[in-house]
Amino acid sequence: MNMYSVKNGKWIKYGLLLGIFALFAVTRLWQLTTLPYGIHIDEAGMAYDAWCLSEYGVDRYLKSWPVYLTNLGGGQSSLYAFLCAGLFRVFGYSVWLVRLPAAAFSLLNLVFGMKLVKKVYPQSTFLPLAAGGLLIICPYFILSSRFGLDCNLMLGMSTLFLYCLVTAVQSGKIFRYVIAGFAGGLLLYTYALAYMILPLFLMLAFGYLLRGRRFSLKGWAAMAVPMGILALPLILVQAVNYFDLEEFRLGCFTITKLKRYRVSELEWFGPGKFCKALFSIFAGDFLGEKLEYNSAPGYLNLYGITVLLCLTGIVNTLRKLWKSLKKRETDMAVMIFLWFAAILFFESHIPTNVNRINGIFFTAVFLAVEGAYTLIFGLISGRGKRWMLTGIIGIYIVCFVRFSAYYYSGRYTAETYLLPYFDIPVTEALTFIEQDETLRDKETQMSEVEIYYALSTLISPYELRFGTREESCYRKYHFGGLGGIEDGCNYIVRDGFDEYCELLRAAGFTEQRYEGYSLFYKKSLSDSHSSVRGCSSWAK
Repeated sequence: MNMYSVKNGKWIKYGLLLGIFALFAVTRLWQLTTLPYGIHIDEAGMAYDAWCLSEYGVDRYLKSWPVYLTNLGGGQSSLYAFLCAGLFRVFGYSVWLVRLPAAAFSLLNLVFGMKLVKKVYPQSTFLPLAAGGLLIICPYFILSSRFGLDCNLMLGMSTLFLYCLVTAVQSGKIFRYVIAGFAGGLLLYTYALAYMILPLFLMLAFGYLLRGRRFSLKGWAAMAVPMGILALPLILVQAVNYFDLEEFRLGCFTITKLKRYRVSELEWFGPGKFCKALFSIFAGDFLGEKLEYNSAPGYLNLYGITVLLCLTGIVNTLRKLWKSLKKRETDMAVMIFLWFAAILFFESHIPTNVNRINGIFFTAVFLAVEGAYTLIFGLISGRGKRWMLTGIIGIYIVCFVRFSAYYYSGRYTAETYLLPYFDIPVTEALTFIEQDETLRDKETQMSEVEIYYALSTLISPYELRFGTREESCYRKYHFGGLGGIEDGCNYIVRDGFDEYCELLRAAGFTEQRYEGYSLFYKKSLSDSHSSVRGCSSWAK
């Protein structure tokens, strides 16, 4: 190979890398604050908790830096909120910052995913670029990176952890194991399911490395120290809730007592759960729970062709596993497959869906790339390689163009009905009411639940006292439903309740339009004396 061709190859590689990161910026950051339209209820809870932490050092329940957030009672992982709290402290609150960590961890998944493929296949230029392309264009990676669902951070963090562990095993250096332990400890703060998945994976990796004579006792001991230190507060949370102990503080951090402990969701292995886990990986939620923020109707999570490639990659990796076990060697591709297997096995014990299985998606792409390599360079000879490669790339381009046209200009925009579990802040209407003397003393009904009031007003948690009021009432506000129409009330109604809005207009209410919702009110002084039903009578 002459010097010209070498330089030309490098320029092509750098050009493809530049294109990958440019496409990443467009797909992740364009219209980030408005697409998907509205805010998911867990995203809203996390955002308000993060704002409270940034301003007061407590969450909405007045708990000092809880290592596991309470959210709506069943708990929520804290890493996302802690990251947002730091951003809010420096830059102030904004929806863009609420969603920035999701995009940032998607970048983490992309960068360390490509680096990990390069670690496993150091002689290949094609495979890391192929993995990077899939990590950008597949629907799941786009959907999960554009809103602040706390558990979705597990994907990027697990990819970083796998990269650190593979690097440590390959190098044998103690400080690499320490870094891997720190990454594994942080992984536990992204999603509670990692409490079970990480130990299961470590057991599988321990056995495999021991058999392959690559196990380092000093390295694993070094890895265990930072991982154990970071895991300790979460272990204490489990002990407090499992044994029904009192909540307590560990320094500035709260060891949280939850209102609802969800350990009962872990069940026996079942073929039905196994099939649903596979469905959640390759198809989505839309045929069952209709969670369209996890997967898009009519589009498989990783596109249909990826299913074939991934299955081929699994078969080839199992062959590598058998071969390496017989020869007492190690193959880093098998290490990545063990993470895939650990998540799939665990998810076959619980009612799963796409966001619950999010940590598996990089490994699914890795196996698809492995499968593509096996098909193109292992089973096909001559010009067929080029035709096969061109065909696969062409199929992915068509799939991506179709999905992009659907996602960026269709179901998820402000012109459509809100997705399930999404709602909108109503800051403008609340400000209008509070600034008008004839409206501020009236009862106000909102279709949004209480957390959207908190996020709309950014009211102090000491004043809000979240969750302590009977029937979710706060002052003269009634949340989460629209009851009978009375002249003495204000009504904040989001788009979609067309018949209710028509009734309000027919009753003589003035309508103030905002993006996505309307405020209806009457300013007659006599209206303020009309009877108003108690909070328990409002429709929920």
